[in-house]
Amino acid sequence: MSLAVFLVLIFAAALHAGWNAAVKKVDDREAAAIAVAAGGGVLAAAALPLLPPMAPGAFTYVIATSLIHILYFALLARAYRGADLSVAYPLMRGLAPILVTAFGAVVMSEYTGLAGSLGILLVSLGVIGLGYEGLRAGRAGRPAVGAAFLNAGIIAGYTVVDGVGVRLSGTAATYAAWVMLASGVTNAVWILLRQGRPMAVRLLRHAAVGLVGGGMSGISYGLALWAMTLAPVAFVSAVRETSVLFAAAIGATMLHERFGLLRWGAAAVVVAGLVAVKVGGPA
Repeated sequence: MSLAVFLVLIFAAALHAGWNAAVKKVDDREAAAIAVAAGGGVLAAAALPLLPPMAPGAFTYVIATSLIHILYFALLARAYRGADLSVAYPLMRGLAPILVTAFGAVVMSEYTGLAGSLGILLVSLGVIGLGYEGLRAGRAGRPAVGAAFLNAGIIAGYTVVDGVGVRLSGTAATYAAWVMLASGVTNAVWILLRQGRPMAVRLLRHAAVGLVGGGMSGISYGLALWAMTLAPVAFVSAVRETSVLFAAAIGATMLHERFGLLRWGAAAVVVAGLVAVKVGGPA
């Protein structure tokens, strides 16, 4: 892929790690995760009148991905309740590029080639390796690990859905805004129907985290969607998962999570994979 797209995705990855760290740092992670979705929806609603119209055919994909995101945020909160950021985040994000590569080949007839596939595999293995040290040390319970691995499939699913939808939309920014709005509304409605007024109070308590995290999430995913119009979704997914490197650094410096020799080696594998993706991906 072009250097410009590559660097934009690195920036998007840093933003993604930032809002995940914000959710992890809050004690009430379920409310914080939903607040981020709702905050992104509020900001998207404000931005939509300023954006060009989207092709009508893309709305089916907006609805589909917003429903998938209900599971994503629920599993995200569940994983963070029982595991360190530096364990749960790599497990969730590490498997996703491999699954996206498979889904993309079947659904979108996108093939990554030998060098590109090797790069994606290295990124995934390195990302999972970043979480292995903490997993081995017992810093994640079984339910949290299960939620993290299940969320990898959810991430792969909405990535491919959005890869198709954004190309049909004709405008990545508008599609991203509609996705954030729909996801924010569906997640807020779902959690309020289940938990009622007490959850509304909890969401308001985390309004600041929701708005800041929602903004970071929206920009991050908007940039990824833009990149999907220029490169195969599998390459975009792999490069975006460098967010785990940023999350590991945040976990070590701000959340006082261990960063040992094994994790340094895993980080080196991720970097090697990124080089292979850059070389093996489309120009």
